[in-house]
Amino acid sequence: MSQFRNVVVVFNPAAQTGRLAHLEPNLKDELHATFGSVRFHCSEYKGHARELAMELGAEVDLVLAVGGDGTVHEVGTGLVEVGSRVPMGILPLGSGNDFARALKMPMEWKEAISALSTGTLRTVDTGYSQWKEEGKTRECRFINALGVGFDAFCAVIAPKYKGWPFGIGYTVSILVALKSWISSGATVWNLSNGKEPIFSGRMMFTTIGNAQDSGGGYSINPKALVSDGRVDACVVENCSIMRSLSLLPATREGKHLTMKEVNYHQLEKMLIDTDRGLPIHADGEVQSLEARSIEVSVVANSLRVIVPKSAPEVL
Repeated sequence: MSQFRNVVVVFNPAAQTGRLAHLEPNLKDELHATFGSVRFHCSEYKGHARELAMELGAEVDLVLAVGGDGTVHEVGTGLVEVGSRVPMGILPLGSGNDFARALKMPMEWKEAISALSTGTLRTVDTGYSQWKEEGKTRECRFINALGVGFDAFCAVIAPKYKGWPFGIGYTVSILVALKSWISSGATVWNLSNGKEPIFSGRMMFTTIGNAQDSGGGYSINPKALVSDGRVDACVVENCSIMRSLSLLPATREGKHLTMKEVNYHQLEKMLIDTDRGLPIHADGEVQSLEARSIEVSVVANSLRVIVPKSAPEVL
């Protein structure tokens, strides 16, 4: 029997474009067998998983986010928003599962349940962003990564291709997006100590990673660690469609940092000034289509998570 006695499960039946719903009975059986009595909630609409996480009582030992990166985003940001110390575990049953990989979770769901039941507690960082939009200040939090520009434009398109086999949906959305994307002028500032310019020119995208992977396995921020008190900013200059296509395989493997179009920085706080409003995504969830003056910062040691016993000390 697990070390956890009071477990809440937040299950997203819409994950994997609705294909996850059929797994619900088997999941319930396995979770009850492993953890004993569990409270099982299905998220019913966008934002519902976040609301459920925010309402957890202090007596809860563990909340399980069952789904993909969108579910992890909602549960994790809900916990951080209210300052909860309830740890989050992840059953990676989505299309991308980027943050689950960062925590070294098994991708097979029964193995993941077993790993969580005997897992260890870690405290990791999260991210926070605020920006201007139509004269108002807006904000969001992120668990895995925040993307600005082409990265977020792909996230706008990606839902159409999420159901494609072999995890190629996000790659297809990149290819589709390349046909119509126009890069913006931008200046990126490091605000960690004063205000230092680190990029100025036509920016294709900036991905700010708390973890290494984004977009279902693209290692865009290969030096990122989830508990180092920093976020990693990968700023990519404008490049042609053909050059972009040649960059894709290197980005998949995290071998793009030496390429001339790539600027890479590890910092605590940054600002992106642009000459037009740009789309933003947080953990693959589109937050805005017209963001300007975008500030991003790390929120150190803000989320408790469960990782397998075999996970390395440095994640």
